Amino acid sequence: MQIAVHPIRQRLAWVHTLKFQIVAIAVTAAAAAAIITAHFAFIATEANMQQLLVQAESDDAERTAMLLGTKVDMLRDALKATTRQTPAELWSTPGAMRAHLQANPALGSLFEGVIAARPDGELLGRISQGKLATDLPNIGDRAYFQQALLTDQPVISDPLTAKLVHTPVVVMAISARGPGGEVLGVLAGVLTLNSNNLFTDGIRANRDEGSRVLVMNRQGVLMAHTNQARILGNAANEPELADAFEQWHDLGSPIDTVGKTTQSQGHLVAMAGIPDTDWTLTRIVPLSEALAPVATARKTAGTSAAWVALVVAALSGALAWLITRPISRLHARANLLLAQDDLSADEWPRGHGEVGQLGQAFAQVMELRRQKQGETDALLSKIEAVLDHADIGIALTRDGRFEMVSREFCNVLGFQRTDILGQLASIIYPDQQAYDALSARALPAFMRNGVFNGEVELKRSGGEVFWARLRGRAVTPGDSSKGTIWTVEDITASRAHRERLVWTSSHDSLTGLVNRAAFEEMLKESTSQAADKPLCVMFIDLDRFKQVNDTGGHSAGDTLLRDIAHALSGQVRQTDTVARLGGDEFAVLLHGCPLPRATEVAEKLRSAVASYRLPWEGHSFSVGASIGLVVVDASFIDAAAVMVAADSACYAAKAQGRNAVVVYSANT
Repeated sequence: MQIAVHPIRQRLAWVHTLKFQIVAIAVTAAAAAAIITAHFAFIATEANMQQLLVQAESDDAERTAMLLGTKVDMLRDALKATTRQTPAELWSTPGAMRAHLQANPALGSLFEGVIAARPDGELLGRISQGKLATDLPNIGDRAYFQQALLTDQPVISDPLTAKLVHTPVVVMAISARGPGGEVLGVLAGVLTLNSNNLFTDGIRANRDEGSRVLVMNRQGVLMAHTNQARILGNAANEPELADAFEQWHDLGSPIDTVGKTTQSQGHLVAMAGIPDTDWTLTRIVPLSEALAPVATARKTAGTSAAWVALVVAALSGALAWLITRPISRLHARANLLLAQDDLSADEWPRGHGEVGQLGQAFAQVMELRRQKQGETDALLSKIEAVLDHADIGIALTRDGRFEMVSREFCNVLGFQRTDILGQLASIIYPDQQAYDALSARALPAFMRNGVFNGEVELKRSGGEVFWARLRGRAVTPGDSSKGTIWTVEDITASRAHRERLVWTSSHDSLTGLVNRAAFEEMLKESTSQAADKPLCVMFIDLDRFKQVNDTGGHSAGDTLLRDIAHALSGQVRQTDTVARLGGDEFAVLLHGCPLPRATEVAEKLRSAVASYRLPWEGHSFSVGASIGLVVVDASFIDAAAVMVAADSACYAAKAQGRNAVVVYSANT
């Protein structure tokens, strides 16, 4: 029987042949694979390049900040050395002091101006641009002068406007001391910010096209800028820096000497604190400029990927055409079977060669498959009957899909058997990431002994996530193709009970804070690592707490303790630990917190406690906080020594009148 075919469809019939489709798929897959592989390879490379660029910006800012810090140290050392070498009698003789300053050209080469003043602020002499100046104003009202009188170490002023020349300057000053420690006078060096004498190296080293470099103090006042007209302005008003400055300011304006780079308003912003100062160096680079090498690489990679895809597609198409040539003969024999009415439609073509053998093999395989399928169906029915009587959920997976599940398994997961059979095993996990994580855990266990046993989170059909005990055993150890048998048991209730017991053993029942035992374990571990990771510890004892208990009763005392615990927790970072040691005693563990920052936190805690009021039955109760602060480093042998030191500092705070912060020292 001949079937009429439309002429156009007959001419295009080759498009629908299996051979053409295989060749087309091979060409398409090869081209797509080449393009996709190149695409994802470049994405990974681009991400690495961007990471390297960001790290390079951070390293550059950090190196420049270190260079400027070294320069500041040199200026301090020069000023300190000159002060110590100045004879004491010169501080009472203006003429001799002026001659001494003129005879010391080293300071003149480092500072734009040098001044020497008595303790009352009257100038003994002033050198400006290497020349002796006659204008000698009183500087006793300057903050840097007053600070210098209080210490024998150099101090650096905030940015200010000079009295005489009316230009932005910073002043570095140090007091001279007599044999008995009395103040003889103050020697100061003036650095003009407009001349960039202090920051010249940092600004020039970073003056790339389109980029800007500035130095600001903790308040955001600009001390150096690529555009000198912006000096003494506010960094918050800098274009493209507003977002980054706001984030930095919200963090407390930290002076972190480790360079850090962020993206802000289409720019890379690299920041690094200048060591031993209150200044931060900031470099602002347009993102388009920083990522120019990445854009060039993307264009080159795209061209290369296109050529590779074209070549690979051509080779794959040719190879697929050669491999699929026998299919044409199989197709011809199939057409012959359709044309011969005396042959059964179920009979495969016979003949010599691989195509004939393939046809006969197909016929035999189909017959054997029908027989095996019947046997398999009978066996599966028996196995399902056994599984449905088990009290625990059981499932068989093969190639990541469910092939068999028990009634209890469906009950635990909330699925109908018809809805879950044939589905991917990942359907019972909260998300693909959770499924991949389990696979990463289970595979090594199966490789070692063919079994897995663990607690995992699973998801019911309605979306509810619960904890389950999951056990798996390979049907044939070492051969995942044979499938895996899983058992599932809902352990949500028992796990929650266990977690409650664990939490109770490590937390204070009244305040919810970490208890003494858990705190001492944390402190023990942190102290053992203090040589590499210093930290700070506080011991807090509430003042006048006994009066609350005596007047308001224990209910008032308990309420106050809970409120104080909440107030303390609200003043520290999430990475820090607040604990109740017992009674009205608390402790705080600050990880990786330097002493200046720890002192600020301690004052915040003390202030929070002091400002708290508890209205209770017509009374208003308040307490204070005596705080002992300890910097934990390698000098402490164990946690007990730290606790003794913190308690000693707290006792010293009590002795000083209470409601105070005392930093521990060997003399505390």
